[in-house]
Amino acid sequence: MPGPDVLAPFTPEVTLSALDDLAADPALANGSDIPLLPTPVLEALTTKWTEHVQESIARGIQGGFVGVDVATAIHARLIALWHLDDSLGGSACTSSARTDLKMVTELLRHARHTGQLTADLNLLAAEYARFLGWAEFDAGRTAKAQRAWHTALRASADAADPAHSAYLLANLALACVYEGQSAVGVELLATARDIAGTRTTPLVAAMIDTWRVRATASTGDAKQAARLLAQAETEFERARAGDENPDWAYWMCRPSHMAETGRAFLDLGDPATAESLLSDGLAALEPGAQRDKVLYLTWIATAQAHRRDLDAAAHTATQALDVADLVESGRCTSLLTDLATELEPHRGAGQVGSALDRLANVPN
Repeated sequence: MPGPDVLAPFTPEVTLSALDDLAADPALANGSDIPLLPTPVLEALTTKWTEHVQESIARGIQGGFVGVDVATAIHARLIALWHLDDSLGGSACTSSARTDLKMVTELLRHARHTGQLTADLNLLAAEYARFLGWAEFDAGRTAKAQRAWHTALRASADAADPAHSAYLLANLALACVYEGQSAVGVELLATARDIAGTRTTPLVAAMIDTWRVRATASTGDAKQAARLLAQAETEFERARAGDENPDWAYWMCRPSHMAETGRAFLDLGDPATAESLLSDGLAALEPGAQRDKVLYLTWIATAQAHRRDLDAAAHTATQALDVADLVESGRCTSLLTDLATELEPHRGAGQVGSALDRLANVPN
């Protein structure tokens, strides 16, 4: 089976094999590392978005014809997973993503489909693999995320969607920044922007350039980071309500309000600007985006610690911990651990000690 071989050629057969391998993750098969969703959520995922096409899906897996109704229903199910990730964190979503990816792969392999429907199924496979990579990255399992994104790029090539391919590279690049490979992230994001080119919407262009701000700032290039932020803001202002943005771009907000932008100014040694931007972004955040709320609050607390506003940092850290109790995100856990390291030298100041005691109980 060529699926695990990252050097195998980009062909439909290898793509299907790679999707098989990704959906049948060995760690999950051995019964380990399986995060549990609440029962009502599992029941909803199992029935709500595909209940009216379950017979069509079953026929397709057995070699029958599938129509656009199947792709539409699976896409609705995918959108629901995106929003569960926003609310619950990536760790809670990996099992459902693998199950659905297996279903899409079986339809690609066995069902009768042609033309646009074939392209739609390939894009669904690419986006499920992309989302699985994102969920694994948020869970703190970057190696698994990279494997998923590599497979997703194969499926995206078959779908011939340059915007989605650019988004995949941007996901991979952001993970590289978190792993201390900022120069690689900068190059990947530049490639993503080139792939998107003029074939995508201003909103997608703004998203890629905003992540370029974070990657560039983490290399210490303040001038280029500022130029890219101005460019991203200009692109965002060009976005219009009638633009045909991809559904996965739903989360994109004003570039200066994005958490990664605020973090960029922390990397550049400007905690006051970072705190201001992060506070504005937090105020504009959608109510259900609990995981992102932890990111904003954690980095606000870090900025406050850098400014030696230690009582404020302790208070904000406590707020972050309150929200973190509601999500399953290894990325958030790691950032909270970093915050504890920032605060430890100031344990004796004000409320810092009590905040550190709580931070010490964050599960690994």
